[in-house]
Amino acid sequence: MKQRFVLAGKRLVLPLLVMAGCVSLYAFRVADIYADLWQQLGMSKESGTSSIKESFLGGYLQHYGARNIRNIALGDRVAVTKDLLTFTKQYVESDAFKKEYAATREQRKPAEPKKPKTETEIRTEQVNNLKKSIAEIEKSMKTAKEDMKKIFSESLEVLQKQLKDYEDPKNEIIPLMAQGEKSQYEYYMKKYQEETEAWQELFPENSRAFVKKRLQQMLEDTKGVDYNAELVERSNKKKYFVNPVYEKKPGNWKYAFRAGKEVTETARAFVQDWLKSL
Repeated sequence: MKQRFVLAGKRLVLPLLVMAGCVSLYAFRVADIYADLWQQLGMSKESGTSSIKESFLGGYLQHYGARNIRNIALGDRVAVTKDLLTFTKQYVESDAFKKEYAATREQRKPAEPKKPKTETEIRTEQVNNLKKSIAEIEKSMKTAKEDMKKIFSESLEVLQKQLKDYEDPKNEIIPLMAQGEKSQYEYYMKKYQEETEAWQELFPENSRAFVKKRLQQMLEDTKGVDYNAELVERSNKKKYFVNPVYEKKPGNWKYAFRAGKEVTETARAFVQDWLKSL
C-alpha cells in the first residue's frame, strides 16, 4: 500500500501546468466578462471550478465536461494562463477548497486493521457456528429421504465431534487459531503503519503544505524543457520526440513542451511567486 501512495504522489499533474498546457482545449476565463467562453465550452462556471478542484486533488485533468473544446480558438495564451492561474490560486486558498481537501484527506486515510480475536472469542465463535450447523442438519433430517439421512447422519457425527473438541479447554487447535490471528494482525499492522506514513507525506494535515508540495513538484517537473525539440510523425499519426531521451521524460515535462515556452515559463514564474507566499 505504501507503494500505491508514493506512486500517486509522483504522477500528480498540477492544473497549473496541465490546464495551462491545454489552453487551446480548455481556454476558459473566470470573470463574469468571460461568461461567453463558458457557453462556448458547453459547460458552466461551476463545472469549470469543479474541474480545477478534481485536477488539484486527484492529480489529473478533468475536461470531459467541455463538449465544444475543439471549437475554441487559442486567443491570448499568456493572458488566459495568468487568468487561470490567478483563479486557481484564489480557489485553492479558499475555505471551500480547504474543506474539500480535508474530506479527501480523510477518505484516503488508511484503515486500521481489526485487533486479533482472543482464544475465548475464537472458541465462542467456532462453537456457535458448529451448533448452528448441527441444528440445521438435525432439522433437515426430519424431512429427508432415507438415502439422504445416512449422509446427514455422517455429517452430523463429524460436526458433533468437532464441537466436543472445541468445547474442550485443552484443545490445541484454538490456541493455534489465536496465534494465526495475532500473526496476521502484526503483518497488517505493519502495512498500516507504512501506509499511514505515506498518507501523511502525500496528504499533510495543513492544506497549504499540500499546495506547496504540488507547486514544488510542478517546478521540478518542468525544469529544463527543450522547447526546440524536434518531433516526428509515425504511421499511427502520433508525434514523437526524435531524441529518445525526451520520449522517456515524464508526462509533466511533455505537457510543458506542448504548452510552449511562453505559457510554461509564465506558469513557472507565477508558481515561484506563489511559493514565496507559502
